[in-house]
Amino acid sequence: MFKTLKLVGGIALAFALILTFTTHRLNSGATAAAEAERQVDVPVARKIQPVVVTKVTLGNAVVQAGRFVKPETAPLDPVTRFQAGDDWIQNLTIYLFNRTNFTIVYANIHLGFPETGDGLGQPQRSFTLQFGRIPPAADFDQSGNALPQPPARQPMLFRSRETIAIHLGDYIDRMRASAEPTIPLATVTKLGIHLGIYYFADGMLWHGRYSMPDRQTFRWKPMDPNYFPGDMDRNWPGRPGWVDQMN
Repeated sequence: MFKTLKLVGGIALAFALILTFTTHRLNSGATAAAEAERQVDVPVARKIQPVVVTKVTLGNAVVQAGRFVKPETAPLDPVTRFQAGDDWIQNLTIYLFNRTNFTIVYANIHLGFPETGDGLGQPQRSFTLQFGRIPPAADFDQSGNALPQPPARQPMLFRSRETIAIHLGDYIDRMRASAEPTIPLATVTKLGIHLGIYYFADGMLWHGRYSMPDRQTFRWKPMDPNYFPGDMDRNWPGRPGWVDQMN
């Protein structure tokens, strides 16, 4: 009788060990299945740009460094690939650096989902983040028409040589709504960052080049193509000797 009990107990223990091992393998497999290769496409920054992406982090880990124009003899920094789970986008933080000598009061950036478009008939879906308020001196478009803004929106204070961090988890519901008519956000493996337009406290605008508003004529006066509001070499977040071969 005692031997029978020992045998039954041994079988039960062995079964429990097998069940625990199998459960662990299944859970590990589920975790591994949720992991996939991801990437964040960061634009290559030029020396004339007022704002650049210095890095992108996933949690506490840097998954994409800033990409800057270098001498033509040196290769550009690559877009890096990394492993992450389905919730990777909501755990990303984008770091932006104001290279100019002036305070930025309005900025926007566009986040694109390359897998939602084919570059032909199917356009890529994207989501735009807007920060701050366009100043009164510049609240009209290139045709002189007034630019409507939400009354409660306040100017941002993105100061000279300051870095700000944008946590995408704060916008994840709206990002999901932008992507999911085409693709579930959990299956997205690529995210593109596209820097948009910037307004400075004095009304100056960056939109590929710098322009100043004229409130009397409601027109914009483009500045010299090589103009930069500050010391572009001193405030350049790259390595010594890097130059802008694209300029």
